[in-house]
Amino acid sequence: MKVLIIEDEFFSAEKLRHLLLQINPAIEILAVLPSVAKALIWFRSNPEPDLIFSDIRLEDKESFALFNEIAIDAPIIYTTAYDQYAIQAFKQNSIDYLLKPIDSTELRAALKKFENQELRLLKKSLEAGPLTAPGQAKPKERFLVKKGNAMTFVKMQDVAYFRSDQKLTFLVTSDGQKFIIDTSLDEVQEQVDPRLFARISRNRLVSIDSIQKIHPHFNGRLKLDLLPADDEEVFVSRDRVQAFKDWVNS
Repeated sequence: MKVLIIEDEFFSAEKLRHLLLQINPAIEILAVLPSVAKALIWFRSNPEPDLIFSDIRLEDKESFALFNEIAIDAPIIYTTAYDQYAIQAFKQNSIDYLLKPIDSTELRAALKKFENQELRLLKKSLEAGPLTAPGQAKPKERFLVKKGNAMTFVKMQDVAYFRSDQKLTFLVTSDGQKFIIDTSLDEVQEQVDPRLFARISRNRLVSIDSIQKIHPHFNGRLKLDLLPADDEEVFVSRDRVQAFKDWVNS
């Protein structure tokens, strides 16, 4: 299990590291990051961890700013001395909320909850089959987009992939044009042809024609080379890998 710790208090980070390795010596601590700014840099140059432990009040701002800035699939266990953030925390990709000082029994229970969630996701992935929305109506043929001061449309055969970022949905064409569309990624998934498009992660839906290469990656994920190239590394989420392989091989 590869773990990232986001914590600005040295002794709190060291205690958490000690407790984690005491519970499971196979855990690998990838990094300890004290701020949102440093975490943003780290995520833009490293693949996601299996699990994130994050304090809320960091040395520059609250960690919620990080998770609002970039889309992260990895589950989060919040560790904080304050209980007033619990509701906001669970609106993120959070699976638990631990109050400092961290209790080893509560930490063990949180790790168990994470393991159970991973098993459920794996089971759901195996049972779900294709990475497409069920019971779809006739696939959408074009998207209306704004271009400068005018409106135009993009045909589906010209779409390379869709990407959500900071609560916006972007349509990227095969020639590299990028447009904001007034449709969520969940809604887009229901509108496209499931034979041609697949949801590979929480924030990406790709066309089969945009995939140039598929690389095995650690943690059981797959890395994709897309055309046009994305400005971030693109991964198939672990829980979607088998369904992705079935879709590509269909």
